[in-house]
Amino acid sequence: MRRHTVIITFALLMLPFLQVQYGWGQPNKKETAKLFQQDEKQNSTPDFSSIDHYVLNLKTKKKLSNDELVAQIIQQSQTKIEKARAIFIWIANNIAYDTSRKITTKEEALKQGKGVCEAYSGLYKEFCELAGLEVVIIQGDSKQYYYKKPSDLDKGGHAWNAVKSDDGRWVIVDATWGAGHVNNGTFTRNLSTYWFDPAPEICIFTHFPKEEKWQLLSKPVSRDKFLRMPPLSPNLALWGFNPEAIFSYYTKAKDASFPDTYSVDVDWKINTMPVCGVLKTGKPYEFEFNLPENEEVAIIYNDKDWVKFQKDGNKFGVTFTPEKKGHAIVAVKQPNGKFGGVFRYEIKEWLVVE
Repeated sequence: MRRHTVIITFALLMLPFLQVQYGWGQPNKKETAKLFQQDEKQNSTPDFSSIDHYVLNLKTKKKLSNDELVAQIIQQSQTKIEKARAIFIWIANNIAYDTSRKITTKEEALKQGKGVCEAYSGLYKEFCELAGLEVVIIQGDSKQYYYKKPSDLDKGGHAWNAVKSDDGRWVIVDATWGAGHVNNGTFTRNLSTYWFDPAPEICIFTHFPKEEKWQLLSKPVSRDKFLRMPPLSPNLALWGFNPEAIFSYYTKAKDASFPDTYSVDVDWKINTMPVCGVLKTGKPYEFEFNLPENEEVAIIYNDKDWVKFQKDGNKFGVTFTPEKKGHAIVAVKQPNGKFGGVFRYEIKEWLVVE
């Protein structure tokens, strides 16, 4: 009798360990509801469409002084935040990343049309100062999209900016990441406005400043904690996640993961989904998205089985119960008629203790 007691006790003690080790600790229903609970800050983003349109279509002469160039860039901007946005758009759209990592100065970057993060952040600082804005360069570490462990950190470190807005709030700006991405040594321009004023609660998942104050958080995280947190994308806030709730959940969880996220242009709002990147076999998971009615959504299970979402107007939902280990990809039908993956989950067999 004592032998059975010892075995059962050991098995019960092992369950929390297995959940932590494999990242299977999905939040409970109450925690999940908070992750998708909207707040006023998410609905108060300024409309920069006219500013963006002007800057993206701006034709500038090559022999302009920096003062003259900045004057043209901010010509349609009235407020500090609009000026900061216009400068971000121009730099991200006109400066390519130098994959040779040789161009580090703002002067050479402006001349050659390319540079590394030091050049981007230096140029952004100079242009903002010429526009009368208060701005700083932030030095620190960053996690690229392929980050899985501390050794995957950007080896050369990273540099980005913070600029003060009209209400005295410091706004995070990363023109380097906003310009596009590098894959296999090739830079692809892909203007991403997500990197202008990302929520500090989400930015901290990928950007760790050397100076703690530039986390811009009421409860700063340690470097060890930063290294354990998954590299979340700032577009989660646009997709419907609550930044403060995401930050609270992942900084309290011992070893929580997030599904791999692919870069797909999707106009949606996520109402609910599993936020842990590893799913258990035999357990049901709820997914619900708001999408245009002409879209289609499916879970591609182990590259062959398709689980289609049920459509109700612009609401798409499904209950997915994986039965075998492997992986599952949430995919949305793109304008070209093909399905593009958005999230990728690992599926592992759950240890059943009898």
